[in-house]
Amino acid sequence: SFRSAVYCFGDEEEEAHALCRWLRARKYSLVDVIQMVEEAVEMREEPGKHEFFPNPHKALGCSPSLYVGQYPQLYTGHSKEGYPIFISKPGVLNVRALECITSLQGIINFHWNAMSHVLASRNRLQATLPPYPKRFECICVLDLAKLSASQITKRALNIIKIQTEIDSLCFPETLNRMLVINAPGFFSLTWKLIKGWVDQRTASKVEIFGCNPKKYQARLLELVNPQDLPSDYGGVGKSTKDEIDLQLSSYAEKNLKSQKVEYMDVRSKCMFTLNLGEKDLLTIKIHTRS
Repeated sequence: SFRSAVYCFGDEEEEAHALCRWLRARKYSLVDVIQMVEEAVEMREEPGKHEFFPNPHKALGCSPSLYVGQYPQLYTGHSKEGYPIFISKPGVLNVRALECITSLQGIINFHWNAMSHVLASRNRLQATLPPYPKRFECICVLDLAKLSASQITKRALNIIKIQTEIDSLCFPETLNRMLVINAPGFFSLTWKLIKGWVDQRTASKVEIFGCNPKKYQARLLELVNPQDLPSDYGGVGKSTKDEIDLQLSSYAEKNLKSQKVEYMDVRSKCMFTLNLGEKDLLTIKIHTRS
């Protein structure tokens, strides 16, 4: 409905702030805002039939632990103003592995889950804690360490484009700030392409840093207190590896002690040893595109 599209994070977001997000997105033109909401209602119709995929496992068609293991990403802590912090590491994304465990539609469904349920719940929680942020926004850190030009494929760009369209149309003005760090030299060309998919106001919130940790860590510490920033990004909080391991364990099946994932190409081989206890049970699952 029109109302549920406007209040995409629920009634907990105060009316003035919810309405202002949409007004800012269309430069306070009421005619343009109404048209935008109508388009958002249409885009939300199909995922809305599935309640925007509250179950991440059903959204992906596989365990989220497999997905996050191949594409590390997590919410961790909050900024000095109270906004949740999201860190994504596309530089170590294993595209071929993702193609084995899920589909393009599964990835998009998982994005609806992340925005409608995960980010929404974190914003609702932060609104009850100091400094009591009124705006439902987040800070994104895009870590491009180890990113190669070969990873910038047509399929990868298509995923980015669809996710950008969803965020811009259905969750306007939720990006407080994005820091792109460890950006390789060729990323400037990629950014010119992506920049054409977002409005100028959103693009102005993106800050791009190269591979000098001192520069981007200093900027992060301007936005985030040290205890809320992972140790591998200049803070004193848990490392992103420890945070992701904790997240993976929460996604894992009940009574699962450990999980090992190996990606194999055709005609390749690998070998590893697992030590099982007397009552341990080993399950082997194979995901393939064939």
